[in-house]
Amino acid sequence: MSTKLPVLESVTQPANGLLAEARPCALSQCRPGSRATVLGLDDCGSDEACRLRALGLCEGTSVSVIDARHAMVLDVRGTRIALGSALTAGITVQPLPAVRSARG
Repeated sequence: MSTKLPVLESVTQPANGLLAEARPCALSQCRPGSRATVLGLDDCGSDEACRLRALGLCEGTSVSVIDARHAMVLDVRGTRIALGSALTAGITVQPLPAVRSARG
């Protein structure tokens, strides 16, 4: 029985062989299929930040971007949440490297 392990897909491969880290950005800049860790909700209003934290979208939480056409649809801890562009622009995230399944 073979076990399939996730393989990290590098964004860029510098000369030293290490993966280049993506820089923090607004959640609104992430593309569908990407994953990121929430760093802060500082650019959201206090009421919006409180509501987002109550929904589970708080600092340290990993999110997956499902769709970003009309509103950004996120997978947050197994729950899908749709947020407008004004709100996602105020959420700072650290993009994570893409994970794909090993084929073989």
